[in-house]
Amino acid sequence: MSSIDINSFAGTLSNGLKFYLKNEKVRTTESDFQILENELISEFSLPYVDQTQTPTQIVSKFVRKKYGIEKIITPQNLGHDAHEQIMLWGLIKAKNLND
Repeated sequence: MSSIDINSFAGTLSNGLKFYLKNEKVRTTESDFQILENELISEFSLPYVDQTQTPTQIVSKFVRKKYGIEKIITPQNLGHDAHEQIMLWGLIKAKNLND
């Protein structure tokens, strides 16, 4: 990713999910979020054209697989910082795909 630090991006999304799941009263462990961050870093380290999932698709799939929660996670569910980062990622990806 250019303009967004991938590790910071993954951490922001992970922290947003922690907050969301805490409000939903879901019991989690710290290692769960390290797994999620690794998945996010793996996907978003790829060139934009090779990225096949959006941040919220990865997060929703993770939540479904790990906790059995069938809700679709939206950028708004993850808080202001994550929402802002996801929108920035989308803009940068669109720009790179149009170049």
